[in-house]
Amino acid sequence: MTKLLAATILGTVTATALFAAAPLTAKRATAPKPAAAALSWDKKLSRSPAGNHVIGNPAAKVRLVEFMSYTCPHCAHYAHDSKGPLLSGPVRQGKVAIEVRPFFRNIIDVSASLLALCGADSKFLGNHHAIMEAQANWLKAPPEGAQQRWATEDFGAKMKAVAQDMGLYSLMTARGYTPAQLDQCLADRTLADKLANQTNQAMEGGVNGTPSFMINGKLQEAHEWKVLQPLLTAAIR
Repeated sequence: MTKLLAATILGTVTATALFAAAPLTAKRATAPKPAAAALSWDKKLSRSPAGNHVIGNPAAKVRLVEFMSYTCPHCAHYAHDSKGPLLSGPVRQGKVAIEVRPFFRNIIDVSASLLALCGADSKFLGNHHAIMEAQANWLKAPPEGAQQRWATEDFGAKMKAVAQDMGLYSLMTARGYTPAQLDQCLADRTLADKLANQTNQAMEGGVNGTPSFMINGKLQEAHEWKVLQPLLTAAIR
């Protein structure tokens, strides 16, 4: 691939019980307060120093970095296979945090990534999985005339044409976005350049395909969930 243009814990609040001298008459016992529900870390989103979304406990023992391409069928398979056991398991328990790094393989990846990142941080995980889960429906040969529409020098118009031609635009409007919101996100050339540079840095660091993974900063020889899972289990111990 050629380089792209530059692109709490309210720790259990400890209540101090105040005991006064017991009166001679009995007092009505007060019902104990229900225990606070455990924090579900899979609902927690933050940002890495590089600005990527991090799902889970930022202080988790294990940091898993996922290099993902939205046009990569193997990435869609990984997202499907890992979603349940990873998010509801070690991520929810606070043992693993996932940093998602979009990886550009082509122009469609650029448009899809801008859409996945569109809006508030709280929308990212839903956007990410919606695009991955529907990949078999939208990842197809571009329609007639796409090459001409995608050749425009206007970056926002180019990304919108890609999104519309591939069916990603309608996928996102079905998720509640307005055309104006999508158009604004698709015109974010600064973010696209940042992600392109990040892709180049990943390639220089040895990432030569997707999905690829790092565990605590070390690139792994794993490209699917069934291979990655035991590596994560070992890292957690």
